[in-house]
Amino acid sequence: MAGNIEKPSGHWTGFADLSLESDKYKRIQHVLSSASFEYLKTRGIESRRRHQPNLPLHIECSVNLTQFTSGFNNLVVEIAFSDNVYWIARVPHQALGDGDKTSMLSEIATMKIIHKHTTVPIPEVFDFETSANQPFGYPYVFMEYLGGRTLSNGLATIIPHQHHAKVAKQLANIFTQLQNLTFSRIGRLWCGENADQPVEIIPMGWHSSPGPLETSFEYFYNQRQDENRETMAMHPDDPDSLTACWVLKTALTQIIIEDRVRGPFPLCHLDLHYGNMLFDNEYNLTGVIDWSSAQAAPLEQLSVCPEFLTFPGLSDEENRPMIELKDLVVNSIREIEKDQEKRPPLDNPEMDMTINPNLTPLSTYMASKSAEITLRQYMASPRMSVFAGRMVAKLIYGKSVTWEQLKEVYGTMPLF
Repeated sequence: MAGNIEKPSGHWTGFADLSLESDKYKRIQHVLSSASFEYLKTRGIESRRRHQPNLPLHIECSVNLTQFTSGFNNLVVEIAFSDNVYWIARVPHQALGDGDKTSMLSEIATMKIIHKHTTVPIPEVFDFETSANQPFGYPYVFMEYLGGRTLSNGLATIIPHQHHAKVAKQLANIFTQLQNLTFSRIGRLWCGENADQPVEIIPMGWHSSPGPLETSFEYFYNQRQDENRETMAMHPDDPDSLTACWVLKTALTQIIIEDRVRGPFPLCHLDLHYGNMLFDNEYNLTGVIDWSSAQAAPLEQLSVCPEFLTFPGLSDEENRPMIELKDLVVNSIREIEKDQEKRPPLDNPEMDMTINPNLTPLSTYMASKSAEITLRQYMASPRMSVFAGRMVAKLIYGKSVTWEQLKEVYGTMPLF
Protein backbone atom coordinates (compact mmCIF):
# COMPACT_ATOMS: atom_id res chain seq x y z
CA MET A 1 0.00 0.00 0.00
CA ALA A 2 2.83 2.36 -0.95
CA GLY A 3 2.08 6.00 -1.64
CA ASN A 4 1.19 6.85 -5.22
CA ILE A 5 2.63 10.09 -6.59
CA GLU A 6 0.06 10.66 -9.29
CA LYS A 7 -3.50 11.37 -8.22
CA PRO A 8 -6.25 9.39 -9.98
CA SER A 9 -8.32 12.58 -10.29
CA GLY A 10 -5.56 14.28 -12.27
CA HIS A 11 -7.08 12.98 -15.52
CA TRP A 12 -10.75 13.10 -14.51
CA THR A 13 -13.08 15.73 -15.89
CA GLY A 14 -16.06 15.68 -13.52
CA PHE A 15 -19.17 17.13 -15.13
CA ALA A 16 -17.27 18.62 -18.09
CA ASP A 17 -18.03 15.68 -20.42
CA LEU A 18 -21.69 15.33 -19.42
CA SER A 19 -24.68 17.08 -20.94
CA LEU A 20 -26.55 19.16 -18.36
CA GLU A 21 -29.80 17.77 -19.74
CA SER A 22 -28.84 14.09 -19.56
CA ASP A 23 -30.34 11.68 -17.07
CA LYS A 24 -26.85 10.56 -16.12
CA TYR A 25 -25.88 14.13 -15.17
CA LYS A 26 -28.97 14.40 -12.98
CA ARG A 27 -28.36 11.04 -11.31
CA ILE A 28 -24.75 11.88 -10.51
CA GLN A 29 -25.72 15.33 -9.26
CA HIS A 30 -28.25 13.66 -6.97
CA VAL A 31 -25.64 11.25 -5.58
CA LEU A 32 -23.17 14.06 -4.94
CA SER A 33 -25.74 16.20 -3.18
CA SER A 34 -27.54 13.53 -1.16
CA ALA A 35 -24.88 10.99 -0.14
CA SER A 36 -23.04 11.39 3.17
CA PHE A 37 -19.43 11.72 2.02
CA GLU A 38 -18.40 12.56 5.58
CA TYR A 39 -19.49 9.04 6.51
CA LEU A 40 -17.59 7.65 3.48
CA LYS A 41 -14.41 9.36 4.73
CA THR A 42 -14.90 7.77 8.14
CA ARG A 43 -15.35 4.35 6.53
CA GLY A 44 -12.25 4.97 4.41
CA ILE A 45 -10.07 5.55 7.48
CA GLU A 46 -11.64 2.56 9.29
CA SER A 47 -11.03 0.29 6.31
CA ARG A 48 -7.45 1.54 5.91
CA ARG A 49 -6.73 0.77 9.57
CA ARG A 50 -8.13 -2.74 9.19
CA HIS A 51 -5.74 -3.39 6.30
CA GLN A 52 -2.86 -1.49 7.92
CA PRO A 53 -3.18 -1.73 11.74
CA ASN A 54 0.01 0.32 12.37
CA LEU A 55 -1.30 3.33 10.43
CA PRO A 56 -0.31 6.55 12.30
CA LEU A 57 -3.21 8.16 14.17
CA HIS A 58 -2.81 11.53 12.45
CA ILE A 59 -3.63 10.19 8.95
CA GLU A 60 -6.76 11.80 7.52
CA CYS A 61 -8.98 11.10 4.54
CA SER A 62 -10.65 13.38 1.98
CA VAL A 63 -12.95 12.88 -1.01
CA ASN A 64 -12.68 14.94 -4.20
CA LEU A 65 -16.21 15.72 -5.42
CA THR A 66 -15.28 18.10 -8.25
CA GLN A 67 -12.93 15.88 -10.25
CA PHE A 68 -14.50 12.46 -10.76
CA THR A 69 -15.15 10.03 -13.56
CA SER A 70 -18.19 7.95 -14.41
CA GLY A 71 -19.31 5.01 -16.48
CA PHE A 72 -22.65 3.63 -17.59
CA ASN A 73 -23.50 2.45 -14.08
CA ASN A 74 -21.01 3.95 -11.65
CA LEU A 75 -19.65 7.21 -10.32
CA VAL A 76 -15.95 6.93 -9.38
CA VAL A 77 -14.45 9.35 -6.84
CA GLU A 78 -10.98 9.72 -5.39
CA ILE A 79 -10.32 8.79 -1.78
CA ALA A 80 -7.15 10.66 -0.78
CA PHE A 81 -5.24 9.91 2.43
CA SER A 82 -2.92 12.52 3.93
CA ASP A 83 0.14 10.22 3.47
CA ASN A 84 -0.26 10.37 -0.34
CA VAL A 85 -2.05 7.03 -0.67
CA TYR A 86 -5.03 7.05 -3.03
CA TRP A 87 -7.98 4.71 -3.28
CA ILE A 88 -11.03 4.99 -5.48
CA ALA A 89 -14.64 4.60 -4.44
CA ARG A 90 -17.09 3.23 -6.99
CA VAL A 91 -20.69 4.26 -6.33
CA PRO A 92 -23.65 3.10 -8.50
CA HIS A 93 -25.60 6.14 -9.74
CA GLN A 94 -28.60 3.95 -10.59
CA ALA A 95 -30.69 2.09 -7.99
CA LEU A 96 -29.66 -1.55 -7.61
CA GLY A 97 -32.18 -4.36 -7.90
CA ASP A 98 -31.52 -7.84 -6.52
CA GLY A 99 -29.92 -8.90 -9.80
CA ASP A 100 -27.60 -5.88 -9.74
CA LYS A 101 -26.52 -6.69 -6.18
CA THR A 102 -25.77 -10.26 -7.24
CA SER A 103 -23.71 -8.94 -10.14
CA MET A 104 -21.85 -6.56 -7.85
CA LEU A 105 -21.04 -9.35 -5.37
CA SER A 106 -20.02 -11.68 -8.19
CA GLU A 107 -17.59 -9.10 -9.57
CA ILE A 108 -16.13 -8.51 -6.10
CA ALA A 109 -15.75 -12.27 -5.56
CA THR A 110 -14.09 -12.59 -8.97
CA MET A 111 -11.62 -9.81 -8.22
CA LYS A 112 -10.76 -11.27 -4.82
CA ILE A 113 -10.12 -14.71 -6.41
CA ILE A 114 -7.92 -13.22 -9.13
CA HIS A 115 -6.01 -11.23 -6.54
CA LYS A 116 -5.45 -14.33 -4.41
CA HIS A 117 -4.60 -16.89 -7.09
CA THR A 118 -2.81 -14.91 -9.82
CA THR A 119 -0.46 -12.00 -10.42
CA VAL A 120 -2.81 -10.41 -12.97
CA PRO A 121 -2.70 -6.68 -12.14
CA ILE A 122 -6.16 -5.79 -10.85
CA PRO A 123 -7.33 -3.42 -8.11
CA GLU A 124 -7.51 -4.93 -4.62
CA VAL A 125 -10.99 -4.61 -3.10
CA PHE A 126 -10.62 -3.15 0.40
CA ASP A 127 -14.23 -2.80 1.51
CA PHE A 128 -17.76 -2.69 0.10
CA GLU A 129 -21.42 -2.24 0.94
CA THR A 130 -24.19 -3.55 -1.32
CA SER A 131 -27.10 -1.97 0.56
CA ALA A 132 -28.24 1.65 0.39
CA ASN A 133 -29.71 1.23 3.87
CA GLN A 134 -26.73 2.67 5.76
CA PRO A 135 -25.54 6.22 6.55
CA PHE A 136 -23.78 6.85 3.20
CA GLY A 137 -27.09 6.20 1.43
CA TYR A 138 -25.70 4.28 -1.56
CA PRO A 139 -23.82 1.04 -2.18
CA TYR A 140 -20.07 1.51 -2.67
CA VAL A 141 -16.78 -0.32 -3.23
CA PHE A 142 -13.36 0.85 -2.03
CA MET A 143 -10.60 -0.20 -4.41
CA GLU A 144 -6.89 0.19 -4.84
CA TYR A 145 -5.70 2.85 -7.28
CA LEU A 146 -3.29 1.24 -9.73
CA GLY A 147 -2.03 4.20 -11.72
CA GLY A 148 -1.76 4.23 -15.49
CA ARG A 149 -4.30 5.27 -18.09
CA THR A 150 -6.40 3.68 -20.80
CA LEU A 151 -5.24 4.19 -24.38
CA SER A 152 -7.28 6.08 -26.95
CA ASN A 153 -7.50 3.21 -29.46
CA GLY A 154 -6.51 -0.39 -30.13
CA LEU A 155 -3.18 -1.61 -28.74
CA ALA A 156 -1.70 -2.65 -32.09
CA THR A 157 -2.23 0.76 -33.66
CA ILE A 158 -1.57 3.08 -30.69
CA ILE A 159 1.42 1.42 -29.01
CA PRO A 160 4.74 2.11 -30.79
CA HIS A 161 6.09 -0.95 -32.57
CA GLN A 162 9.21 -1.22 -30.39
CA HIS A 163 6.98 -1.92 -27.36
CA HIS A 164 4.84 -4.64 -29.02
CA ALA A 165 6.94 -7.60 -27.83
CA LYS A 166 6.79 -6.38 -24.22
CA VAL A 167 3.05 -5.75 -24.39
CA ALA A 168 2.49 -9.17 -26.01
CA LYS A 169 4.28 -10.90 -23.10
CA GLN A 170 2.11 -9.01 -20.63
CA LEU A 171 -1.08 -10.02 -22.46
CA ALA A 172 0.16 -13.62 -22.69
CA ASN A 173 0.69 -13.61 -18.93
CA ILE A 174 -2.96 -12.64 -18.43
CA PHE A 175 -4.26 -15.29 -20.83
CA THR A 176 -2.15 -18.10 -19.35
CA GLN A 177 -3.06 -17.28 -15.77
CA LEU A 178 -6.76 -17.15 -16.62
CA GLN A 179 -6.41 -20.41 -18.56
CA ASN A 180 -5.11 -22.02 -15.37
CA LEU A 181 -7.77 -20.49 -13.09
CA THR A 182 -10.52 -23.02 -13.83
CA PHE A 183 -13.92 -24.19 -12.64
CA SER A 184 -15.99 -27.33 -13.16
CA ARG A 185 -19.04 -25.55 -14.61
CA ILE A 186 -19.87 -22.48 -16.69
CA GLY A 187 -21.27 -19.44 -14.86
CA ARG A 188 -20.42 -16.50 -12.63
CA LEU A 189 -18.39 -16.79 -9.44
CA TRP A 190 -19.99 -16.42 -6.03
CA CYS A 191 -18.44 -16.34 -2.56
CA GLY A 192 -21.47 -15.41 -0.46
CA GLU A 193 -22.94 -12.09 0.72
CA ASN A 194 -19.62 -10.99 2.21
CA ALA A 195 -17.45 -12.42 -0.59
CA ASP A 196 -15.57 -14.57 1.94
CA GLN A 197 -16.96 -18.08 1.37
CA PRO A 198 -15.55 -20.90 -0.81
CA VAL A 199 -16.25 -20.23 -4.46
CA GLU A 200 -19.28 -21.71 -6.20
CA ILE A 201 -20.72 -21.23 -9.68
CA ILE A 202 -24.02 -19.37 -10.11
CA PRO A 203 -26.08 -18.50 -13.23
CA MET A 204 -24.76 -16.02 -15.78
CA GLY A 205 -26.31 -12.60 -15.96
CA TRP A 206 -26.74 -12.24 -19.74
CA HIS A 207 -26.74 -15.67 -21.42
CA SER A 208 -29.87 -17.10 -23.06
CA SER A 209 -29.36 -20.20 -20.86
CA PRO A 210 -28.00 -18.71 -17.62
CA GLY A 211 -27.04 -22.11 -16.24
CA PRO A 212 -24.76 -22.96 -14.56
CA LEU A 213 -23.96 -25.05 -17.65
CA GLU A 214 -22.07 -28.32 -17.86
CA THR A 215 -20.78 -28.20 -21.45
CA SER A 216 -19.29 -25.77 -23.93
CA PHE A 217 -21.78 -27.00 -26.54
CA GLU A 218 -24.73 -25.72 -24.47
CA TYR A 219 -22.97 -22.40 -24.00
CA PHE A 220 -22.32 -21.75 -27.69
CA TYR A 221 -25.37 -23.46 -29.21
CA ASN A 222 -28.03 -21.89 -26.97
CA GLN A 223 -26.59 -18.40 -27.32
CA ARG A 224 -26.25 -18.73 -31.12
CA GLN A 225 -29.84 -19.91 -31.54
CA ASP A 226 -31.08 -17.09 -29.31
CA GLU A 227 -29.28 -14.54 -31.49
CA ASN A 228 -30.56 -16.30 -34.62
CA ARG A 229 -34.13 -15.91 -33.36
CA GLU A 230 -33.48 -12.20 -32.86
CA THR A 231 -32.03 -11.91 -36.37
CA MET A 232 -35.00 -13.66 -38.00
CA ALA A 233 -37.47 -11.55 -36.00
CA MET A 234 -35.87 -8.48 -37.61
CA HIS A 235 -35.70 -10.04 -41.11
CA PRO A 236 -38.37 -12.76 -41.21
CA ASP A 237 -38.39 -13.41 -44.98
CA ASP A 238 -34.83 -12.54 -45.94
CA PRO A 239 -32.91 -15.48 -47.52
CA ASP A 240 -29.55 -13.79 -46.82
CA SER A 241 -30.33 -13.49 -43.10
CA LEU A 242 -31.57 -17.07 -42.95
CA THR A 243 -28.44 -18.30 -44.73
CA ALA A 244 -26.26 -16.30 -42.35
CA CYS A 245 -28.04 -17.84 -39.36
CA TRP A 246 -27.46 -21.31 -40.76
CA VAL A 247 -23.79 -20.62 -41.47
CA LEU A 248 -23.23 -19.25 -37.97
CA LYS A 249 -25.11 -22.20 -36.46
CA THR A 250 -23.23 -24.89 -38.42
CA ALA A 251 -19.95 -23.08 -37.67
CA LEU A 252 -20.27 -24.30 -34.08
CA THR A 253 -18.80 -27.62 -35.23
CA GLN A 254 -15.69 -25.64 -36.24
CA ILE A 255 -15.54 -23.75 -32.94
CA ILE A 256 -15.86 -26.38 -30.23
CA ILE A 257 -12.81 -28.26 -28.92
CA GLU A 258 -13.95 -31.84 -28.41
CA ASP A 259 -11.56 -32.68 -25.57
CA ARG A 260 -12.76 -29.62 -23.61
CA VAL A 261 -16.53 -29.94 -24.01
CA ARG A 262 -16.87 -30.76 -20.31
CA GLY A 263 -14.19 -28.39 -19.13
CA PRO A 264 -12.43 -27.49 -17.01
CA PHE A 265 -13.61 -23.96 -17.78
CA PRO A 266 -11.25 -20.99 -17.36
CA LEU A 267 -12.14 -17.59 -16.00
CA CYS A 268 -12.92 -15.22 -18.89
CA HIS A 269 -12.98 -11.42 -18.68
CA LEU A 270 -15.36 -11.25 -21.70
CA ASP A 271 -14.49 -7.61 -22.46
CA LEU A 272 -10.70 -7.59 -22.77
CA HIS A 273 -10.02 -4.56 -24.95
CA TYR A 274 -7.92 -1.39 -24.73
CA GLY A 275 -10.60 0.48 -22.78
CA ASN A 276 -10.25 -1.98 -19.88
CA MET A 277 -6.44 -1.99 -19.72
CA LEU A 278 -4.27 0.57 -17.94
CA PHE A 279 -0.73 1.37 -19.08
CA ASP A 280 2.00 3.65 -17.79
CA ASN A 281 4.09 5.91 -20.04
CA GLU A 282 6.45 3.03 -20.87
CA TYR A 283 3.54 0.75 -21.89
CA ASN A 284 3.84 -1.43 -18.83
CA LEU A 285 0.42 -2.91 -18.07
CA THR A 286 -0.58 -1.53 -14.67
CA GLY A 287 -4.11 -2.91 -14.49
CA VAL A 288 -6.98 -4.84 -16.05
CA ILE A 289 -10.28 -3.33 -14.96
CA ASP A 290 -14.06 -3.87 -15.23
CA TRP A 291 -14.60 -7.52 -14.34
CA SER A 292 -18.39 -7.03 -14.24
CA SER A 293 -19.00 -9.52 -17.09
CA ALA A 294 -16.39 -12.07 -16.00
CA GLN A 295 -17.34 -15.71 -15.57
CA ALA A 296 -16.12 -19.25 -15.97
CA ALA A 297 -16.57 -20.03 -19.67
CA PRO A 298 -15.22 -22.36 -22.36
CA LEU A 299 -11.55 -22.09 -23.35
CA GLU A 300 -12.76 -21.13 -26.83
CA GLN A 301 -14.30 -18.02 -25.27
CA LEU A 302 -11.04 -17.13 -23.52
CA SER A 303 -9.41 -16.86 -26.96
CA VAL A 304 -11.70 -13.95 -27.89
CA CYS A 305 -9.91 -10.61 -27.75
CA PRO A 306 -11.12 -7.61 -29.79
CA GLU A 307 -7.51 -6.39 -30.00
CA PHE A 308 -6.82 -9.15 -32.55
CA LEU A 309 -9.75 -8.28 -34.81
CA THR A 310 -8.91 -7.40 -38.41
CA PHE A 311 -11.25 -5.43 -40.64
CA PRO A 312 -12.26 -6.30 -44.23
CA GLY A 313 -12.46 -2.60 -45.09
CA LEU A 314 -8.79 -2.06 -44.25
CA SER A 315 -5.82 -2.92 -46.44
CA ASP A 316 -3.45 -5.79 -45.61
CA GLU A 317 -0.94 -3.17 -44.51
CA GLU A 318 -3.43 -1.57 -42.12
CA ASN A 319 -4.45 -4.96 -40.66
CA ARG A 320 -0.89 -6.22 -40.29
CA PRO A 321 -0.26 -4.73 -36.79
CA MET A 322 -3.23 -6.66 -35.32
CA ILE A 323 -2.10 -9.92 -36.95
CA GLU A 324 1.50 -9.46 -35.81
CA LEU A 325 0.49 -8.57 -32.24
CA LYS A 326 -1.66 -11.69 -32.05
CA ASP A 327 1.21 -13.84 -33.33
CA LEU A 328 3.50 -12.38 -30.66
CA VAL A 329 0.90 -13.08 -27.95
CA VAL A 330 0.31 -16.66 -29.12
CA ASN A 331 4.06 -17.38 -29.21
CA SER A 332 4.46 -15.96 -25.70
CA ILE A 333 1.53 -18.05 -24.43
CA ARG A 334 3.12 -21.16 -25.95
CA GLU A 335 6.37 -20.47 -24.09
CA ILE A 336 4.63 -19.96 -20.75
CA GLU A 337 2.48 -23.09 -21.19
CA LYS A 338 5.59 -25.28 -21.37
CA ASP A 339 6.36 -24.69 -17.70
CA GLN A 340 2.86 -24.10 -16.36
CA GLU A 341 1.62 -26.68 -13.88
CA LYS A 342 -2.10 -27.42 -14.30
CA ARG A 343 -4.24 -26.78 -11.23
CA PRO A 344 -7.58 -28.46 -10.40
CA PRO A 345 -10.80 -26.40 -10.65
CA LEU A 346 -11.19 -24.02 -7.70
CA ASP A 347 -14.72 -25.26 -7.03
CA ASN A 348 -13.58 -28.91 -7.23
CA PRO A 349 -10.05 -29.08 -5.79
CA GLU A 350 -10.18 -32.89 -5.51
CA MET A 351 -10.35 -33.39 -9.29
CA ASP A 352 -7.61 -35.66 -10.63
CA MET A 353 -5.69 -33.57 -13.18
CA THR A 354 -3.87 -36.62 -14.59
CA ILE A 355 -7.05 -38.00 -16.22
CA ASN A 356 -6.74 -35.70 -19.25
CA PRO A 357 -3.08 -34.69 -19.39
CA ASN A 358 -3.15 -33.60 -23.03
CA LEU A 359 -6.06 -31.19 -23.25
CA THR A 360 -5.83 -28.73 -26.14
CA PRO A 361 -3.93 -25.69 -24.84
CA LEU A 362 -4.98 -22.11 -25.47
CA SER A 363 -2.00 -21.34 -27.72
CA THR A 364 -2.94 -24.15 -30.12
CA TYR A 365 -6.52 -22.97 -30.33
CA MET A 366 -5.68 -19.27 -30.66
CA ALA A 367 -3.42 -20.02 -33.63
CA SER A 368 -6.19 -21.90 -35.45
CA LYS A 369 -8.87 -20.83 -37.91
CA SER A 370 -11.40 -21.95 -35.30
CA ALA A 371 -10.38 -19.08 -33.03
CA GLU A 372 -10.94 -16.61 -35.87
CA ILE A 373 -14.43 -18.04 -36.41
CA THR A 374 -15.16 -17.78 -32.65
CA LEU A 375 -14.02 -14.15 -32.65
CA ARG A 376 -16.26 -13.29 -35.63
CA GLN A 377 -19.22 -15.07 -34.02
CA TYR A 378 -18.78 -13.30 -30.70
CA MET A 379 -18.34 -9.84 -32.19
CA ALA A 380 -21.41 -10.15 -34.45
CA SER A 381 -24.67 -8.56 -33.35
CA PRO A 382 -27.97 -9.82 -34.83
CA ARG A 383 -28.06 -6.66 -36.96
CA MET A 384 -24.68 -7.60 -38.43
CA SER A 385 -25.48 -11.28 -38.93
CA VAL A 386 -25.27 -11.26 -42.74
CA PHE A 387 -21.88 -9.56 -42.65
CA ALA A 388 -20.66 -12.02 -39.99
CA GLY A 389 -22.16 -14.96 -41.88
CA ARG A 390 -20.32 -14.03 -45.07
CA MET A 391 -17.05 -13.63 -43.14
CA VAL A 392 -17.43 -16.99 -41.40
CA ALA A 393 -18.45 -18.73 -44.66
CA LYS A 394 -15.27 -17.46 -46.29
CA LEU A 395 -13.20 -18.77 -43.37
CA ILE A 396 -14.83 -22.21 -43.55
CA TYR A 397 -15.24 -22.74 -47.30
CA GLY A 398 -12.70 -20.39 -48.85
CA LYS A 399 -13.48 -19.86 -52.54
CA SER A 400 -14.78 -23.38 -53.10
CA VAL A 401 -18.37 -22.54 -52.08
CA THR A 402 -20.00 -19.21 -52.94
CA TRP A 403 -22.55 -17.31 -50.89
CA GLU A 404 -25.13 -17.85 -53.63
CA GLN A 405 -24.59 -21.61 -53.44
CA LEU A 406 -25.04 -21.52 -49.67
CA LYS A 407 -28.20 -19.49 -50.13
CA GLU A 408 -29.60 -22.14 -52.49
CA VAL A 409 -29.20 -24.70 -49.72
CA TYR A 410 -30.10 -22.66 -46.64
CA GLY A 411 -32.14 -19.71 -47.94
CA THR A 412 -35.47 -21.47 -47.45
CA MET A 413 -34.57 -24.16 -44.88
CA PRO A 414 -36.38 -23.79 -41.51
CA LEU A 415 -33.89 -22.83 -38.81
CA PHE A 416 -35.82 -24.06 -35.76
